[in-house]
Amino acid sequence: MRLSEEAHHTGAPAMRPLFFDFPEDEQAWDVDDQFLLGPDVLAAPVYEAGVRARVYLPVGARWIDVVTGRVLEGGTRLDAETSLERIPVFIREGADVTDWLS
Repeated sequence: MRLSEEAHHTGAPAMRPLFFDFPEDEQAWDVDDQFLLGPDVLAAPVYEAGVRARVYLPVGARWIDVVTGRVLEGGTRLDAETSLERIPVFIREGADVTDWLS
């Protein structure tokens, strides 16, 4: 199901805070500078040039860095290389986001 279709049928927002899909992860409740696009894509926007993004990956999933392909365990924080042109994006391992494009 496409993300917009899911939002229409369930009322779940397409863009949402981490705790929406990870309510049992106490640290996810404190993250206010990242968001999920649907349940499977995590983005950490960057607002200043020359800074490293401090990213929290929620517990209960393994995450794939879209640029490097590196698989990372949930429940960890990391400093992600970034620029104003490229924000850190991670996809939940096993997610099929290809149907969003159709």
